[in-house]
Parts: sequence; structure tokens; C-alpha cells
Amino acid sequence: MQRFTVGEVIDDRYAITGLLGHGGMAQVYRAHDQHLDRDVALKVLRPHLTEADQERFRREIKALARLNHPGIVSIYDLGRGEHVYFAMELVEGGLFTDLGPLQADLEPLSALLEAAISVAEALAYVHRYGMVHRDLTPRNILMTLEGQPKVMDFGLVQLAESTRQLTRTGLTLGTPQYMAPEQARGDAIGPHTDLYALGAVLYRTVTGLVPFDAENDQAVLYQHVYNEVVPPWRLNPAVPRPLSQLIVRLLDKSPRLRPASGELVADALRAIRHDIEAASTHQRAGGPGNAGLLASGPIHPGMLRRVWSVKLSDGPQWPAALTAAEGFVLLGLKSEEICALRPADGAVQARFSADDEVNSAVVYHHSHLYYSSRTGALHALAWPGGERRSTDEQAGVVGGVVPLSESLVLATAHGGLERRHVDGDVMWRYELGEAAATAPTVYQGLVGVMARDGWFHCCDGTTGAGKFKAKLGLVAAQPVIKDGLALLAERSGDLHALKLSSQELLWSYDLEGEVWASPVAWQHFVYAVSWAGVVRCLSLKSGDDVWSFELKARVTAAPILASGILYIVTEEGEVVAFDARTGSKLFADRFSASAVHCSPVVIGDTLIVAAIDGTVAAYR
Repeated sequence: MQRFTVGEVIDDRYAITGLLGHGGMAQVYRAHDQHLDRDVALKVLRPHLTEADQERFRREIKALARLNHPGIVSIYDLGRGEHVYFAMELVEGGLFTDLGPLQADLEPLSALLEAAISVAEALAYVHRYGMVHRDLTPRNILMTLEGQPKVMDFGLVQLAESTRQLTRTGLTLGTPQYMAPEQARGDAIGPHTDLYALGAVLYRTVTGLVPFDAENDQAVLYQHVYNEVVPPWRLNPAVPRPLSQLIVRLLDKSPRLRPASGELVADALRAIRHDIEAASTHQRAGGPGNAGLLASGPIHPGMLRRVWSVKLSDGPQWPAALTAAEGFVLLGLKSEEICALRPADGAVQARFSADDEVNSAVVYHHSHLYYSSRTGALHALAWPGGERRSTDEQAGVVGGVVPLSESLVLATAHGGLERRHVDGDVMWRYELGEAAATAPTVYQGLVGVMARDGWFHCCDGTTGAGKFKAKLGLVAAQPVIKDGLALLAERSGDLHALKLSSQELLWSYDLEGEVWASPVAWQHFVYAVSWAGVVRCLSLKSGDDVWSFELKARVTAAPILASGILYIVTEEGEVVAFDARTGSKLFADRFSASAVHCSPVVIGDTLIVAAIDGTVAAYR
């Protein structure tokens, strides 16, 4: 039963504006602090609870009042009147688990890892005070609108020295789906118990499933104690293997085999994030969602200067993209070879022959280079040695391959969409009924691709089972998927945003020219450019104009975005940089007399571009 009503004012200060939630011990209201003119969350003890429950509630207030950490919800005030309550920070950005299920693109991966680092550090902070949360669940890790996680609800926090007494009385506190084995058994708990719960929360976030589930709580607790967990990457191939391994370690049955502290977990997550950011250059457009985002780049593009320029025998052509592997720049050439350059000076490190013109991005995946030629043949070379591992002349690859876990996803001119293990075995095949028009795009377990007859097909990335298809016009640009929206650009110039969950067309925009370049999707924006030569920034949610800039040049290669800067190369041999938020032109240089059909790449503070005449240039 609701204790307070909307409009009621508590202690002449807090005006109740709504009910946020309730539990067995307390109710949480949204309220307006009339003294400081801000909204707060008001947690109010239920009147029928015992004195012991009230004491636990007071302990929560005192525990929260002692804590001062950006990853922990702040307490503002303690009720001193007839009501037992406290006012705390209002957190309105949703649950931590809303960051998943995880997809393999840079932006969502970085957001999840950054949030997980903050939670691990918050737990380390609490543990240094000798406290254990005891009930870390998704509902107790809320996100601010700015993306900062806040650990909250310390109603079950116990001082470590009191734990043994509590467990001797048979008191078992916590939520079964996130409860450590020692907690389920009623054994002594400690920081390792919270780290197990963090592992369970991360598991739920990246896979969409809890580690163990059953028809009743006792069966769930039994599994926590005795059953082995399925590694997250097996349920969601987008989960990086190192992150999956860390989560499994956090969920070890033995407390001593888990990471020793929240600080060590945060350090491990930082290392994973570093490797993921470095890998954003290993494939076209930064990831399988084709969003065009790279991890880092020059922070003052207005100061960029050309530091070297080399002329190769030939250059890359559409739909190619520059990529990188272990510090070297990779590009496929019309002269039937791929080339590896040193970004320091442009010197050729290695050349490898192909059966025909290489018109796709070279992908670095599992210590191998994968690329396709104009004939559709799929090649695999060991890197850095260059030993040829395999060649499938009959693959019929269109547009290149997309790496996913220990596999490759590819679309073919034979009318198929395939997922292959890196050893070459076909894991599944989906029939398009027509030749593919683009390379595939992968998002949260779904694979999308355009066929030459104008149909957009979407299938299950694990099984290959068809999900849906939607009819459009002819499409040349590879689809981009961001925040559940498939961005599909018809060659005639119409850009569509299709909602994957409902197959509803959310908005359309006329780009007023032929479209060959995939758009870029970042934060809440979409960046698109056509042969009309106008760069447009649109709202991802509505398709409304945010800014535009008239380049007066055709654009065929997909742009990229790094460190808030949008880089575009043109048919006039020019590279241009824009502030992605404002549209301000920050840099421009014409580095070749020939057209550019190949997306650029950024490695650290170096921007590298390549034209179809073989000119390759670097800027720092």
C-alpha cells in the first residue's frame, strides 16, 4: 500500500511527485526538494516493520552517509520527523543491464567496460571501509543519464566483523540469481562475495541471461554451488574472449580463485578496453555494426600536417577501406596484391599477391589477414609472416568479410549469407534468393544484408534462421546498425532508419544524390554524404537536421569518425575533417589529383588516406 500520495509534502520540504518502487522494507518516491529546488529520491521505511528492521534501515542511512564516491549514490538528508526516511540522489538512466546484450562495436563495448570499471572501483572503495554490499543486482546498479553507474540500496550492507554472527543465526540475505556459493551455503562472506555478484551482473548484461536459472530459488542456489557456468562468449559471440574469461573467473566457486579485489577487476577491464580500442582498426568501419567509429585520433585536426606521401603502383578502389594490423597499415590494390606500410614513414613492409584486384578491406582477425578479390575468392594469410593459409576461389564474397568471435560472416554473389569458422567450416548458411549487394552487418546476435533485388534480410547470427526481410530500392552502401536502428541508404539517395524490433520505418531522408558511402553513426547522430556533395548530420532518433556542409565534391568512400572528428575523402582527391558535434570545418588538404574510393584510417595521432592512383599520404 502506498504510504504517501502525489502532492503531499514531507517535513515541509519534500513534495511527493510519484512512486519509483517498493520492496519488503521500504518504498522509494520521487520528490522535489523545495529548499534546494531539485528532484530527489526519497526512501521511506514501511510503518509496520519491526524495530530490528528499522535498525537495519538506520544502518543503511549511516553506511551511505559515510561514502563519497562517483560510483555510489549520494545521500542528501536524513528525516528527523515522524517519518523514517532519507533523501538521496535521483538516478534516472535505467539499469546497468540496459547496456546489453553486448554487441561487438566499439561504442557499446567501451560504454559497458567504462561502466564496469566504475562499479568495480566503487566496490573496492566500499570494501576498504570493511563493508560488504551482499545484494549487488542489476536493480541496485542504476545509470545516470550521462552514463555513470551508481551502486545503491545498501539495506543489506553488513560490517565485515558482524558477518559471522549473522551467518550463525542462519540469516541468508541476497537475490538468488546473483548470490555467491558461500552466501547460498550460509558461510562467511566478504569482498569476494560482491565480486561474484558483479560477475553475475556482467554475465546478465553481456548475454541477456542470468548465469543460472530454475523454477525455484533453491534450485538456483544449488546451481550456484555445484554447476559450472556456460562461458558468455558461447551465448553471445560478440563478447570478447578476454571479457568472457574474466566473468567466468569472477564466478568461480572458490572465493580464493576469484580476482582478489575490485581494483584488480578494474585493472583487468582497463586492459581489455585497451585491446578492444586498438582492434577497432582491424576491420572496415571499426566493427561489425559498420558504424564507422575508431577508438582514437588527432585531438587538434586543425594542426594536421602532411608528414609523408608515397606512390604505389596502383591504389585501392571502392568499397575498400584502410585497416591496420599490429601497427602496420593494410590496403588492397587494383594491382592484384595487398600491401603493408609502416605508418611512421610509408615504407612498404610487405606485399602479398592476390588472384585479382583486391576491392575489399583487409581484415586482421585471429592472427590472420582475410581479404576478397573482385572474383569473390576468399584469401587467408598468416600475419606477420604472410604464409598463405587458405584460398577459396568459389566463395563468391561480396564486399568483404565481417569477423565475429572465432568466425567470419560473409555474403556471396551466389545468393547466400554464411557464417564460417576461422578454420573454414561453414557454421550456417541463409539463402537470400538473389546475389548479395553488400557485405553483411552484425548487431546483437542479428546479421543483416542487402540483396541486389532491394530486399534487406535479417537472420539469427547463431543459427542462421531467418528473422524478417524488408523491401527497399537498390542499395550499394553497406547497412549500418546502431541502437536497434538499421540505417539503409538507397542508391537513389533516400536514407531510411528501420527499427529492427518492430520492422517499423522510423524515418526517411532524401540525400539528393546517389549514395555509395555508408553513413556513420555515433552517439545520437547519423552522418551521411552522397554524390550531391553535402555532408549532413541528422538526429539518429528522428532524422531531423542537426548541421550540414556543402563540400561541392562527390563522395564515394564511407567516412570515419575518431575522437569526435569526422573524416571525409572525396572524388577530388581531398581529405576534410569536421567537428562532428558542430559541423565546423577544421582541416582540408588535396593530397592527390585522383579520386578517393577508400575509407581512411587513424592510428594513434596519424591519419592515413589513399587514392586510386596509388598515392598514400599521412598526416599528424
